[in-house]
Amino acid sequence: MSTNKWFKEEKLRDKSVSELRDMARELKSLSFTHRMDRLSGKLENYRMIPQTRRRLAAVYNLIREKELNGGAK
Repeated sequence: MSTNKWFKEEKLRDKSVSELRDMARELKSLSFTHRMDRLSGKLENYRMIPQTRRRLAAVYNLIREKELNGGAK
């Protein structure tokens, strides 16, 4: 999964809460994979770990924002 292509906040704002939750689940899994790859020495780009964490935080923030504004679909 290439997260750079889909990670634009204006595109994320158009998604429903359920789509954002699916994306959060996928990012959480990717974050775990990056951590395990780092421990086993397979991860080539160590910057992927904090990038994925930041993207996950942004998705969680958008989910919470939509819940507070009553935008849950």
